[in-house]
Amino acid sequence: VPIESDHHECDSIDTHGCSRCNIMAPSTCCDIHNPSDFSSYESCVPKATRATQRSRLPKYTKDKYDYALETSLLDWCDEKTAAVYGWACLNDDGPVIMSDYTLDRIVDCAHHCKIETCQDLKREMGWMDSELYGDEVLSLIQRHAPPLPSVFVSTPLGRGTTSSITTPTVAPLPQLQLPATCSACGQEGHNGECNLLL
Repeated sequence: VPIESDHHECDSIDTHGCSRCNIMAPSTCCDIHNPSDFSSYESCVPKATRATQRSRLPKYTKDKYDYALETSLLDWCDEKTAAVYGWACLNDDGPVIMSDYTLDRIVDCAHHCKIETCQDLKREMGWMDSELYGDEVLSLIQRHAPPLPSVFVSTPLGRGTTSSITTPTVAPLPQLQLPATCSACGQEGHNGECNLLL
């Protein structure tokens, strides 16, 4: 049902009726039909870029290397806070260079070997100071990393062996499984445990 204007009831003298009560058709229809009329209302705020995906780390039990890294990072945070912001800030607010969450995440990622560069540090932590202090943190991670397992296994030679020739070990052949044979009738394919009643 179209809306009817009652603008003639307010002002019956004027042929056009009351100008305040008259429902006028808008000069512009909508942004679909007249997109240029609405260009001044467009947003100039850029869309936020999506943060890169962090690694999902499985649960683990900390070892001595993880605890050593954590202690070293705590000491570094205290020293760096005192050097940058002064002793008063360290005493009043604690180590503000790095949050506890960031420190724990660094230890977790270092345990799983996820941090090798400053870009890895920034991606995994989202730490805003990773560009300033990333090299120092990376050196701490490398200093407290567990030793890599040796690729070569050394076996001591017994007394009297001077031969340097090693004989290759041959893997045993897999056992072939024979088809089931019935103990009652001697035929293959069944085993006699299933007797049919006639």
